[in-house]
Amino acid sequence: MKLIKNVCLDGRLTDIGIENGKIAAIGSLEGEGVDFGGAEIYPGLIDTHSHGCVGEDTMGGDISKMARWQLSQGVTTWYPTTTTMSREDIISATMADIDVEGGANVPGFHLEGPFINAKYKGAQNESFILKPDLGLLGECKNVKKISLAPEIEGALDFIKECGIVVSLGHTDTDYDTALKAFDCGATCLTHTYNRMPGIHHREPGPIGAACVHGGVFAEIIIDGKHIHEASVKMLMRIMGEDNVVMISDSMSATGLGDGDYELSGLPVTVRDGYARTMDGALAGSTSTLFDCVRVALSFGIPKKTVIKMASENPARLMGLNKGRIEVGYDADFIIVNDKFELIRSIARGEL
Repeated sequence: MKLIKNVCLDGRLTDIGIENGKIAAIGSLEGEGVDFGGAEIYPGLIDTHSHGCVGEDTMGGDISKMARWQLSQGVTTWYPTTTTMSREDIISATMADIDVEGGANVPGFHLEGPFINAKYKGAQNESFILKPDLGLLGECKNVKKISLAPEIEGALDFIKECGIVVSLGHTDTDYDTALKAFDCGATCLTHTYNRMPGIHHREPGPIGAACVHGGVFAEIIIDGKHIHEASVKMLMRIMGEDNVVMISDSMSATGLGDGDYELSGLPVTVRDGYARTMDGALAGSTSTLFDCVRVALSFGIPKKTVIKMASENPARLMGLNKGRIEVGYDADFIIVNDKFELIRSIARGEL
């Protein structure tokens, strides 16, 4: 049994034993191990929505390179997220090998589009928008989640039949249609507030529907750029902290700096950390999920709640045996100092 020694878990010093990539024991354990000198340990972060990093784009980029960098930044599990491009490009992107070594776990892909509403396309290529097509999904490999607009023709039947996690996004849906989508099996909102109708007292829209329906998760980008602090806290109040999922929505410039980039073929300019398309639309973020965690902490959100939104909640959304430090769960961790600076990321118990 491999041992993590002398870590602070829920305010107490302990050791953690690992066997076959899972947590086998927690307590005062005999034997030699890696001693972290009392540093705090938390479940590894899980990013369900990321388009790339360090100059690589998920539409054909180097998955292994991105996975290694994600792990170095505290993300122990991530879902490479595609964009609205040609049918052939989307299929090809999902054919990439996700059995990576030495990097973050990659359970599968998240398709953001191409079944979206052009009105709220954002940094998506309108010329490749399609009606929902189970045939396209069937030609893709290892897809575990899809973001779509429920109001477009055929979407509700697609939600019923697709068999994967469905999130509502890039949508002009009204309240009633969103409720129908949740009744059909959708379980999430994609980057809530962004690229969807807002909340109005006579037209509550998809956010109101998610709140009323219950059991629905809401993705949110807490990077200090996409959403005001008050709107973050309001979403947590109306959805409940158990149902908010932090995401990065990172793109290829993440980990680099200001300059000119592409997001799945669309030119993007990054200035002062803001990524924008030529028409001024926000084009994802340049933050890691760990960056977002630190922003959330700066908002005064309790540490336990922030970690839950970045680990346990996405694990529950995606049906993963992750996000908690308990015997039987996957041995994915982050270890931080008293300033919440990252010391070490561990995936699959690989010390």
